[in-house]
Amino acid sequence: MGYDLLIKGGRICDGSGLPSYTGDVAVEEGRIAEVGRVSGNANRVINANGLAVAPGFIDFHTHLDAQLLWDPIATSSCWHGVTTVIPGNCGLTLAPCRPEDREGILGSFVRVEAMPLRVLQQAVSWEWTTFPEYLDRLRGRLGVNVASLMGHCALRQFVMGEESSERAATASEVERMKDILREGIRSGAIGFSTNQNPVHMRADARPISSRLATDDEILELASVLGEINRGSIQISRGTLGVAVSVEQGVDFFRRLAARSGRPVIWQAIAHRWDRPDEWRKLLDMAQDSLATGAPSYPLCNARLFNNRFNLKNAQVFDDLPTWKQILFTPIDQRKEIFRDPEVRRKLRYEAVEEKRPSRFSRRWDLVYLIKAVLPKNKPLEGKSVAEIARLQQRDVIDAFLDLSLEEELETLFQTSSNNGDENAVAEILKSPFTLVGQSDAGAHLIYDAGYGYATRLLGYWIRERKIMSLEEGVRKLTFMVASIFGFHDRGLIRPRMAADLVLFDPQTVGDCEPEMVNDLPGGEKRLVQKAKGVKMTVVNGEILTEDGRHSGALPGRVLGRSEHVIP
Repeated sequence: MGYDLLIKGGRICDGSGLPSYTGDVAVEEGRIAEVGRVSGNANRVINANGLAVAPGFIDFHTHLDAQLLWDPIATSSCWHGVTTVIPGNCGLTLAPCRPEDREGILGSFVRVEAMPLRVLQQAVSWEWTTFPEYLDRLRGRLGVNVASLMGHCALRQFVMGEESSERAATASEVERMKDILREGIRSGAIGFSTNQNPVHMRADARPISSRLATDDEILELASVLGEINRGSIQISRGTLGVAVSVEQGVDFFRRLAARSGRPVIWQAIAHRWDRPDEWRKLLDMAQDSLATGAPSYPLCNARLFNNRFNLKNAQVFDDLPTWKQILFTPIDQRKEIFRDPEVRRKLRYEAVEEKRPSRFSRRWDLVYLIKAVLPKNKPLEGKSVAEIARLQQRDVIDAFLDLSLEEELETLFQTSSNNGDENAVAEILKSPFTLVGQSDAGAHLIYDAGYGYATRLLGYWIRERKIMSLEEGVRKLTFMVASIFGFHDRGLIRPRMAADLVLFDPQTVGDCEPEMVNDLPGGEKRLVQKAKGVKMTVVNGEILTEDGRHSGALPGRVLGRSEHVIP
């Protein structure tokens, strides 16, 4: 009797960080059967000469909660070697949810994660009320593996209704939330996520409900995971040093890990233009926190945080009060407001002159026009707003607003406040304390596409910049993540481990530029991102993609409880 799959002669990067070696991997009944020099027959034999063979990558920071309902293979993630995705981050999940709370839950996804409301209304069929029922909806219809966190926003709204976006919870309400979280963890949730980012709000401009939670409420909910001794905690408090002080933020993450005894994954360490050396302080504090014995891990990213926007949909200015107020007004009214000279004076002060920290960099030399509407403005494409203002001998805010108004607010810009200093990014990525991820897959659909964080790490940072070994890069994408999230039979190439694998060419692997397509429900548009050099992804022993094409198989599983173990 032969194997189901036999991969011959690949360079095995087994996920441990140990030196790679040439060998074979045999797969049978969803598991790795043998590793080394393997003989025998197989239903399919793959010649992996020249290819690296690694455990499938685990994308631990996604917002694929809704997309998985219509896209079970999680494009574009699967094209980049991802075999397991973790949705439910930043306090946002689609469950638990009562019928009367659906509008509020969708409103959080619409504004925070920039998902079109029409798409969500069309695709989310609400075949569930509880979190276990949501997981049941996913089972049997997945190409990739899915392990979901349980979001604080949905939890609060389920217990408190609309008041969850208005006030702190009472002691009895916190106890009810703990009961529901306990049920969710026991039924398959792989942890809990929360979010106190002060710029995150619903589509109706009300704060997302988790922003109203006290520290005591969050600590109480985290204690449930410690009681069960299962699951991880993901937390965002906004940009550290802007939303809260660096010291307060990192200390709370440490307290959360110490109280629960469970891993805490916190956002984030990145280079910022407005505070170019703060990343060093955060790395030192992360190391000091871990030295206390608290399992508190910062996440980081291998890419620029690009933000594409126009003045119909911009979120980049949400912590600048006048900008935020205007960008919530109807479009026709918005145009008139933008023409007002006194309003422009306020906008100029907030976006150019003010020294208060902001997630917008105030660097107009880093805001680029990437798509003009009118032919006469096409020569300006690729130029920064600062350069355009100089060419026109005008004030930068006037140049920006008048160009947008001339094109009915459709002019497309791009900017990034983070990760512009590549030497800083290299040091952050190399740290043994950082988790590499934050793709935000499934979110910001027309603004950004970060699916290729893993292929960018392997191609640009490892092959071209040589900041770490290939083996160490694979470890950060696989075994490190699997260990922190408790996937004890994934993340390594070892006999009896689940056969989640990726085959890629180390000499060509990389991420492609995002491109706009109209493939969402209802024909809505989004950015997708293809990969270079990824030959194949294997999920639970079955080929999911080959040369960027779906095989038609749906071998994915919901991971949680003991369900990640293949019988």
